[in-house]
Amino acid sequence: MAVLGAAAVSRGWGESVSSPSPNGFRWLSDFAARGKGASDDTGTFQRAIDYVRNIALRSRDTASLPALLIPAGRYVLTETIDTTPWIKLCSVGGVLLDFSPLPVGWDGLTCRNETTLPATELRFPGDRSPFLDGTGGTISILGPGTARAEGSGIVVGNRQAGFSGAVRDAGGRNVVVTGWRAALRIDPVNTYLSAWFSSRFEQNRESGIVVAPGMGRSVNSGERMTFVDCTFAGSARAVDINADSMDFVFDACSFDFNGDVVYFGRQARFGTVAFNHCHIEGIDGMLVNAVAAGKHLRTMFRDSIVLPRHWKRKDLDNAPRQLVAGTAKFSASGVEWRFESPQRDALTALIGDEVPVEAVSAMSFQKVQALPWRGGVVNADSLFALDRPGTPAAGLTHWYASCAAPGRTTGEIVQLATTAASSLVAGSRQGLRLTSPDQDNAPFSLTTRTPFPVSPGETVMAACTATSTGATGRTAFTFQFYASGGVPLNASESQSKANEVPSAQATVPAGASQAVLKASFAGWTGKLEISELAVWRLS
Repeated sequence: MAVLGAAAVSRGWGESVSSPSPNGFRWLSDFAARGKGASDDTGTFQRAIDYVRNIALRSRDTASLPALLIPAGRYVLTETIDTTPWIKLCSVGGVLLDFSPLPVGWDGLTCRNETTLPATELRFPGDRSPFLDGTGGTISILGPGTARAEGSGIVVGNRQAGFSGAVRDAGGRNVVVTGWRAALRIDPVNTYLSAWFSSRFEQNRESGIVVAPGMGRSVNSGERMTFVDCTFAGSARAVDINADSMDFVFDACSFDFNGDVVYFGRQARFGTVAFNHCHIEGIDGMLVNAVAAGKHLRTMFRDSIVLPRHWKRKDLDNAPRQLVAGTAKFSASGVEWRFESPQRDALTALIGDEVPVEAVSAMSFQKVQALPWRGGVVNADSLFALDRPGTPAAGLTHWYASCAAPGRTTGEIVQLATTAASSLVAGSRQGLRLTSPDQDNAPFSLTTRTPFPVSPGETVMAACTATSTGATGRTAFTFQFYASGGVPLNASESQSKANEVPSAQATVPAGASQAVLKASFAGWTGKLEISELAVWRLS
């Protein structure tokens, strides 16, 4: 307390202010310096905050503190404003906190609780409401600009573990943060139970939310960090986590035009990020990037929409591509994927082969179908990787090959050259190479030797990646369904369109329990290389 008393003298916490607070609030204007111009409002804000802080220090309690009401208007701030979770800044009309004159390396508003106040019988009574409350009108926090800012618009959390106070139950409502390196920075020391509502973190250069690295392991932090009806837009990373034990929940939020949506850094080893009823649009990077992170992380997507149109790379089509990578566990249910263009090269799964997939179910696609997860493929040897190079087409373990011109068309398993488009396929890349005289143009087909299981009513999808050195032909698919005991049922046939990755889908008929796939290739000449032929379930 001696240290706090000295601080009170140096900061003016004990300054007398006329008109104490009979109604439970004070107007910010009560703390304006008399006889001075209004070109800089920093002192007014800090005096008002320190006034409320001094009441708490004298009473050793955060219950019954007055709120600070901020009238509508623009306030120019040239230094960092320091507050605590139990001091309430409330707008009355639209409020603009203009930090644009701030030195580029400084933060805007810090919310820490590095005090010696006891918890009291009510257990931190002053914390349980937003410390930034824009209910009466939006609170906008404008930074020095995305091109040059190095600080964060809002910082929550303590700097040392030895302080008894915690930044808990602290958050904001109706807040807009723009023009910073990061909108919201979390220092993971005694920081938890944070909730933000109806706020926007947009046009900040690097991050919408960043959990600060450099603190080592988080200390008593990360429990139930909740965001509801919030928007994260225009940053290299929407959510950048570089500490342990951070558990985030996003409900009914939008993630518009970011590089990565979720990024886990090297110091992120434990924690969960969950998305429920969210809309995600415009991704230059990945939906989940955990390439540099630990193995005990999880991401979950429920009943959400993902439209991965590129943000800045306008030259790239919105085609299926890998969107989840690394060692964080992944699950998704009821996710609608919206692609606008077919794949042109390898049949790339949305989820990387190295990702531990907990569950993927009830996927739906608009316009263009995609393979969610390579582990969900139901036919054996879809990558032609189980037979050694040199194995003839007639001797494949899991495929039956048939040609209309036997003896003239030859084929074998070969090692394929790795290209940028195919580098996402795990392990050595093999394929089936067929050679046919140009004048023959003989049809060729591949059929799965072993039936794969299906269930009535579900949708199965087949796709093939094939290239030719000669004329480009067409690919036809036939799903033959069987009831138990091998009784044949109806077949579903389709033919690929020109200039698209060959694909087909079929609905499993009633009574079916198994199916086989036949892929027929016609009009191909020269050398035909088939590098992938996969079947998976869409639901």
